[in-house]
Amino acid sequence: MRIFFERLLWGSRLSVMVGVFSCVLAALVTFVMGVKDVLHMFALLWEYLLSGSYDVRNDLVMVLVEILDTFLLGAVLLIFAFGLYELFIRNLEPAGNSDTGGKILIISSIDALKSKLGKVILMMLIIKVFSFFADIKPSSALDLLFMGGTVVLISLALMFSNGGKKE
Repeated sequence: MRIFFERLLWGSRLSVMVGVFSCVLAALVTFVMGVKDVLHMFALLWEYLLSGSYDVRNDLVMVLVEILDTFLLGAVLLIFAFGLYELFIRNLEPAGNSDTGGKILIISSIDALKSKLGKVILMMLIIKVFSFFADIKPSSALDLLFMGGTVVLISLALMFSNGGKKE
């Protein structure tokens, strides 16, 4: 009975494949959304070239920021899918034999997966803060001070996410 239960429990790890497939599918959908945003960017670029409007230029910058954010989200979903697969199913042999795979896809523990995801999510948050800064019109010195403080906090977060190492 114990052996049957242990085999059943070990086999249940395959249920993680539902999450892996879902994350890969969600990443593909996110990349398609990013491509649509790129097409929208070209339309805005054409409009900006014809009109030279400052408002269109601001819209173009915001679309560029959203494109970065969208593709980073797709990367997060893929990294999470690779991590789940490597932690619960088996190592990705093609990733181990690849120059690129050794840098981003080898996940040996939950902590390694959290670290990789945390860095990408931090970059997404930085992009969001940048997009908010583009919309803010500071009306006082205090607003500028808060914006500067935000930049300092972001810099510290980046420094600590790298363990204080310069890259």
